[in-house]
Amino acid sequence: MLMISSIIDAELRGLRSKILEGMELYKRIEISNKPKWIEIQNTRRSTAVASDSSFTGILTRYAYIYGIRAFSSLFTGVAEDTIRFSKYLAKFDLIGPLVLHADNKVKEISLGIGRKAVTHIAKDLEVKAAKHVIDSIKDPPDLVLFDGSLRSFLYSRFRGSTAFSEDMRKGLEERVETLKILQRFSRLVFISKTHSRHVLYKYLEPKLNGRLIVIPDYALIGKVLEGSGGRPGFIEPIKISNEVEGVTYTLTYAVLSREAPAYQITIPGDLDVDQVAEILEMLRYHSIPGYPEPLRQCHLHSKIQRGEFIKLLNAYGALLETGREVLGEV
Repeated sequence: MLMISSIIDAELRGLRSKILEGMELYKRIEISNKPKWIEIQNTRRSTAVASDSSFTGILTRYAYIYGIRAFSSLFTGVAEDTIRFSKYLAKFDLIGPLVLHADNKVKEISLGIGRKAVTHIAKDLEVKAAKHVIDSIKDPPDLVLFDGSLRSFLYSRFRGSTAFSEDMRKGLEERVETLKILQRFSRLVFISKTHSRHVLYKYLEPKLNGRLIVIPDYALIGKVLEGSGGRPGFIEPIKISNEVEGVTYTLTYAVLSREAPAYQITIPGDLDVDQVAEILEMLRYHSIPGYPEPLRQCHLHSKIQRGEFIKLLNAYGALLETGREVLGEV
């Protein structure tokens, strides 16, 4: 039985009250320009290559040590194809303060810097793995699926003058060029499970107590879905032109199976309603549970657990001191 002290009990009750108050505020939000909900009537048979990655890392006294594993495969509805046409990529490396140094200054390495860099490198591996699979099959797939938003694959936080930042930018350039190559033959589709960006408010004009407010997309999508009956469909596509990345893409939120959650879908190019509907019909073929099964499988195959990572470092004598050993931790 879970034993809870009176102090923790009071804190958790207070937390629950704040959550309920916050949810009540969300219910009071009004949308001025509610977008049209377009139902998806059909499912279209298609082939897809999906790619995903997983990473973990440890901040030691000397460096941030990380491991990444990426997995991509072909999905046709035939299990043998998925087994035969698959690709693993992995990278184990470290980021130390000395690689971040510029102008004779050594920057402190932090968990935040490490995670940002590894997230960046992981996306490089995802795109490379997908390219490997596509190069190994006879005909290009109808769809190429990536986990996350298109913008996250095009954006770089590394703008410094260090060799490390230059390497990060070079990786981004190669990634973008590869995506352009893949786009010539297949539809690239980016599916995001968490939609914390602030995009929809610009078009929907949400109000609370009669005043315009700025809130993330996840707080608005529930309002949009009211009255949809949980049926598969999507909101009117939104064209987004990003001058910084120099790209135009189409954004929508879609429900791929009855009563399933809505996911953010971003697709390169300026697509009309019919084009988006066709792509989502193909995506539904792989999304009977509501989320694309190819991406779920790639996630499972790429997953790297922290315990497994530490065992590997120990086995190869590659684990540095963290300072937490006195607590029985790494």
